[in-house]
Amino acid sequence: MSNKRLAHKQAIQLRKRRERAGRIQSILGAAKAVFFSKGYIKTSMDDIALEAQVSKPTLYQHFKTKDHLFFSLMIPVVKDTGRRLEEVEKRLADGGYASGRKLIEDVYRGFRNSYEMDPDAFRINQLFQHSGLVWELDPAIRQQLQEIGKYNYTVGRRLIQKAMSSGLLKKRNVYQTVDMLWGGFLGIIQIRDIKSHNKAAGEHFLGTLELLVNTMADALVADQNEDPHSSSILSGGAQ
Repeated sequence: MSNKRLAHKQAIQLRKRRERAGRIQSILGAAKAVFFSKGYIKTSMDDIALEAQVSKPTLYQHFKTKDHLFFSLMIPVVKDTGRRLEEVEKRLADGGYASGRKLIEDVYRGFRNSYEMDPDAFRINQLFQHSGLVWELDPAIRQQLQEIGKYNYTVGRRLIQKAMSSGLLKKRNVYQTVDMLWGGFLGIIQIRDIKSHNKAAGEHFLGTLELLVNTMADALVADQNEDPHSSSILSGGAQ
């Protein structure tokens, strides 16, 4: 095959991959919209195909079932949370924290960035967990989601344990500490959604998040002589 023909073939393949990726993102966006408007249980693949403006055969080419579609929607956000915790853990292992407060700030900055990566997917995932709908999923898909979530908690507990052992944080029950850190963030997200009709909700969210960070740091940081205003979580939005 000549170089020209090879280049032409590669260009066609690249275009097809772009079109496929764009179609998948369109379907995922449509699924989020329908899940919010009708609820997961009442949503059908017909509804999603209509919203995405694709045929059902096209939809099934990319997603075998509604559960598979949901899984594809949730995974990027759930995995991103774990990845950001891994980054904090690596920085700690490399000696990058002289301050326990900085570590707490980075943990919450990671939570915030994961949320802002796809707020709708984040909310849908939490709705599933809180309402018990996760138990309606295909067992194999449910297990995969649970394993990724369990891994995130494992990384978080390992990180906090190392921070306590190194003297950056006070020695507390690791399981309870991680639950408190994560639960505080989820609570703020829920409150923001409840107040979503309020134009000032965004400003309140940031201020409340900063107060949460400072409160948790005051409770957990071992060296209380650290400067409590050394930096701000508000400057650490999604990158």
